[in-house]
Amino acid sequence: MKSSLISRFVFSLLTLSLLSVTAGELRLDTQSLSNLPAGSKVGVGVKATSEGLVLSKAGITLTTAPWLSATNGQVDITCRLPAEWPISGDQMLFHAQSESHVHLTIFVRKGKLRAVYKGGIDYFSELSCPASQNWTSGSQHRVQFSWRKSEGVAVLPEEIEFMLRVDGQLIGISYGHQMRPWPETCEVGARNRKSPWQGLLKTVVVTSETLPLPVLTPGERTFTVNEDQPLGESYRFWTVANCNGPHRFLKPGYASRWAKSPFIKQINAVYLLGGRYRDHNTWYQGVAPDGTIQADFSGMIAQLKSMLDNGFTPWVVLDNTPYAMNKTPQENTYGNTAPPDDEEIWARYVEAAVRAMVEAFGHEKVAGWWFRVGTEPDLIPGHWTGTREQYFEHYDHTVAAVGRVLPEAKIGPGNILNPAGGEFGTVSRGNWGLDIIDHAGAGKNAVTGETGTRMDWFSFSWYGRVGQPLTFFDSAVASVRNRLKRYPRLIDTPLIVGEFTVLHDDCGRRLWSGDTTEWAASFYAALADRVYRYNILQVYEWSQTTSGLLHPRTQVIVMLDRMIGGQRLKVDVEASSAANCGAIACRKGDDLFVLVYNHRPDRRRKVSEKVHLVIRDQRMKSGAEWVCAKSVIDAKHATWAYAFAADCRAAGVELVPKTGQYEGNIRLLYGDPGVKVFFENKEKYRKLAVLEEVRERVAVDAGACRMDFNMEGHSVYLLKLTPDS
Repeated sequence: MKSSLISRFVFSLLTLSLLSVTAGELRLDTQSLSNLPAGSKVGVGVKATSEGLVLSKAGITLTTAPWLSATNGQVDITCRLPAEWPISGDQMLFHAQSESHVHLTIFVRKGKLRAVYKGGIDYFSELSCPASQNWTSGSQHRVQFSWRKSEGVAVLPEEIEFMLRVDGQLIGISYGHQMRPWPETCEVGARNRKSPWQGLLKTVVVTSETLPLPVLTPGERTFTVNEDQPLGESYRFWTVANCNGPHRFLKPGYASRWAKSPFIKQINAVYLLGGRYRDHNTWYQGVAPDGTIQADFSGMIAQLKSMLDNGFTPWVVLDNTPYAMNKTPQENTYGNTAPPDDEEIWARYVEAAVRAMVEAFGHEKVAGWWFRVGTEPDLIPGHWTGTREQYFEHYDHTVAAVGRVLPEAKIGPGNILNPAGGEFGTVSRGNWGLDIIDHAGAGKNAVTGETGTRMDWFSFSWYGRVGQPLTFFDSAVASVRNRLKRYPRLIDTPLIVGEFTVLHDDCGRRLWSGDTTEWAASFYAALADRVYRYNILQVYEWSQTTSGLLHPRTQVIVMLDRMIGGQRLKVDVEASSAANCGAIACRKGDDLFVLVYNHRPDRRRKVSEKVHLVIRDQRMKSGAEWVCAKSVIDAKHATWAYAFAADCRAAGVELVPKTGQYEGNIRLLYGDPGVKVFFENKEKYRKLAVLEEVRERVAVDAGACRMDFNMEGHSVYLLKLTPDS
């Protein structure tokens, strides 16, 4: 009797101490399963051990009230990683969903921790932690995901601000549309009773108490430019534009519109061989009884000729499979994405198309073009409905076909999806794009039967978004380079970013023609620094102008273009802040150029950076003077988007619902009324878009010049120093 009373007393103490349920907080740990709140459900296979909760098949279902709501909440999870890391698939830490595209989810995909707050199909917002891919199996980590109503000026009528903190470090802040309806229940450790967490859950706290916003303070850094330490020549990486409808080059005025993007020199002609539109590029007409390919390429030649006549060099994308080449075409987002029924017929078709190009324009000219086999083959079914192995076979046959006509031409596989993760939340089947490298390096060639396949270059898509740090680009490049290193002959394969733009605003809304603010300018400058650092050959373009007005991002290209032909110089950095603030330096003739940028992912909270610039050059003599020409891009310089937005507000013109903020396509942004306002005030915007230059004399001393300046958040400076002769 005495022993029974003691046992019940001890159990009561454990229950009180290990399960904490207050008006604002619910805490789960090893002893809580026996005393969950009403409405809770423990899934099959959930066990409490001395170290934590173990899940094998399902998770724990809880009511969201009174702890979590659509406008207020935090999930605080301390977990131990599984024995296998990084994991191959998805594993869930937390999930709350009311309907399709309305959910809050914390999960791991291929080792990357991601936190999503999605208020609808047009409002995808997430934060992720690429560093988690380098964690060690069995290690313990704390993940805190918090959301609240936006403070200050909100972009959306029902805007939510959320943040992710991992192991005490802020990963990022982003914004989304309020979830409606808010789910009545949530799942700990699973999603719809699937993809359970295979590690250990030490503690899980769901609470109405949100994380405090971090205080961002101005930073300070010193850049030292060494004129005697060259890194390589400055080169143009912004000259190739994607064109998903090359047939439009036969329409009057279409080619001339491309001339409004002054830096475009090559046209990446996607879907040139058909299979995208049933009424365009239908060159393939079947196979004759004697096995001859029946095709009329006159229209294809006319499209390519229009590009050439207007000063552009075609870069040929060999896709899609013509509809007539499949008994059962697979109609998807981007046309017929099925593999050909017979790869031999496809190869002879490709060979005939390339021969037609050579006959029309000459062997030497066409041999200088770049050829690509498809587009994002790992985006299934959007661009490809075949298997990974079928694409490898398709690639081998296509490479062989081109090689029979142009053995010296450069050819590579279709640009794979972002190797650091699928684009804006899309899931590709296994993310196998990098496996193409393994096939080229060590796979069995479907045509020759030998080991390996020719791969002259490799490309991948990479889309940025407002609020996303550029460490994502670092991760993407590292993933590609690390895979190439497995094969000695592929280590130095040229890399290309085959699709790029700022694709979403900070609320997760799609931007169809990029961002038109100074945020995109500093973003692009920081990207350019990385492009040179990683020796990326090209970053393909989508949009650089709006009705002929350069975007601030394009003005960065103007700055970079002035440095072309010069030698890039080493820049040493000493920093005391987390800002993405850097410099690209170059010597061109007698001139020294330094492009300095101050960028942070969060557009709304601008933080200045104090910069000390030291330029070392033996030509600088004590007491001498040099001339500094300075150009600035920031919210008040070379930026017209804010004036346009103010004019629309004054005219009573409202944003088109669900359109991304500061979208480059003004019709999508404000509709026809906004187009009217734009053209009524276009001359004003043209003046605001001008990149001005201010000249002043600067003193130098024994072999160096020192300059101090305070850079506004999201700003870019170009400084050109010339000896005053």
